[in-house]
Amino acid sequence: MSTSTTKSKILRFLWSIIPWMMVALIVAFIVNTGGRIKEKKTRLEEAKKAAMKKEVPAVRVITLALEPRRLEDKINLPAQVEPYRDVWVKAEVPGQVVKVLVEEGQTVKNEQVLVKLDDRDYQSRLARIEANYKLAKLNYDRTSALVKKKITAATKLDEIEARLKDLTAQRKEAQLALSRTRITSPICCLLNELKAKEGDFVSVGDPVAQILQLDRIKVTVGVPESDVAAIFDLEEADVIIEALGKRRVKGRKIFLSRQPRTLARLYDLELIVPNPDRRILPGMFARVELVKQVFDKALAVPLYAVISQGDERIVFIEKEGRAERRRIEVGALVGWQVRVTSGLMAGDRVIVVGHRLLDHGQQVEIIKNVTDPSEILKS
Repeated sequence: MSTSTTKSKILRFLWSIIPWMMVALIVAFIVNTGGRIKEKKTRLEEAKKAAMKKEVPAVRVITLALEPRRLEDKINLPAQVEPYRDVWVKAEVPGQVVKVLVEEGQTVKNEQVLVKLDDRDYQSRLARIEANYKLAKLNYDRTSALVKKKITAATKLDEIEARLKDLTAQRKEAQLALSRTRITSPICCLLNELKAKEGDFVSVGDPVAQILQLDRIKVTVGVPESDVAAIFDLEEADVIIEALGKRRVKGRKIFLSRQPRTLARLYDLELIVPNPDRRILPGMFARVELVKQVFDKALAVPLYAVISQGDERIVFIEKEGRAERRRIEVGALVGWQVRVTSGLMAGDRVIVVGHRLLDHGQQVEIIKNVTDPSEILKS
């Protein structure tokens, strides 16, 4: 009985676990089948990608071989050309113009006579004062001798001495007035305009001639508030004269205003430019290049070669015939180039044309490689 009972229990136990065994087998089969399907799907996708890569031809690109170079962060501003000195010579005494000794456009020297005024009244006045002076001097000498001999009182000599001093001052004044009837140039310069004509009567302060000093000229440029700090230590700048075939000359800094002179908050910077041939004329349109910062050994790429993806900046470089994605950090923007502060190194070939059609690892064909960014514009 015990043996049959044991067998019965074993049979019941086996019968009870058969369904669970069937379930386990089914689950194992499903898992095994799913794994095989997933593996096969992965192989198919990889094969598909490989086939696509084989079918897609290499992208034709232009690359830039990076080399450290000098990079200047500068601004280009409009400027005003003025003569170094612009002087209106004016009459210091009234009189009639009797002779004009110069012509407009003529170069005149320092102290050269430009215009003569009628000086007859001034000559007569000076002659009268000279006569009175000589008489007063003679009286002074005679009275002085009498005072020494105690024949005449010393008070009489004091009166004559005072009269002599007054006539001395009048004589100097008359001589100065007479000299001013000859109107002269205060500097060596160019006579730009002559207002006085023979027969004209001029009063004190009337303009007679305009003279310009053009052997050097002054260039004034308005600097924005945001750039003033960068040019405090500036010593010179390039000046481009548009009317003279974009002639480029050096200007030396002489003055920077300490407060804005316009509502646009522009600070005046004045430069002196040599002009020995006098071809740079006042009023010509000019531009001034101001260097704000210099990077001696900088790596720079064209701005259009950089792709923005969210907060990231990326470029593609060519490596072993394929495109490689690189994340970079950028610094100052200088014209159409941007300075790269990290992510690239000298010798990297940055793809600058055709990069927007690329994916990482895609095959590329270099049709041109340049070393200077300016060469790209000629491509």
